[in-house]
Amino acid sequence: MDALGGALGTGWRVDSHLPIALGDDSEPEPDVAIVPRDPQRYRAGHPSQPVLVVEIAESSYRVDHHYKSSVYARAGVPEYWLVDVVNDRVEVHRAPEPWSEAAVGWRYGSVVTLDRSATVTPAFAPDVTITVADLLP
Repeated sequence: MDALGGALGTGWRVDSHLPIALGDDSEPEPDVAIVPRDPQRYRAGHPSQPVLVVEIAESSYRVDHHYKSSVYARAGVPEYWLVDVVNDRVEVHRAPEPWSEAAVGWRYGSVVTLDRSATVTPAFAPDVTITVADLLP
């Protein structure tokens, strides 16, 4: 949260473990969600259009990699990062697309795995660069 919040500035809200409304039957509470900073927008309900969702995986890697990524892709979340603390890396998932073999029928068409020495730029903030090491414990 600190790495993202510090890099993104005041135009974005960094939520942790708060619900996001992805549909009538889906309201997950991701480890981190980035949504536009607009308090008026969320008076009537939870944020529904995060620009980035981040899950931190230790023992939950299989669920986060296979199931949650499919849920987020189906909801049209444009970018999903999976922080794999066991293997010391971050997976960057982009380009949601239908895929019948995925858990809920959707997947990310682009998945790039980055090690601790790499940097990552959120798709929604092309002027921001974050060192992967800053996302890892």
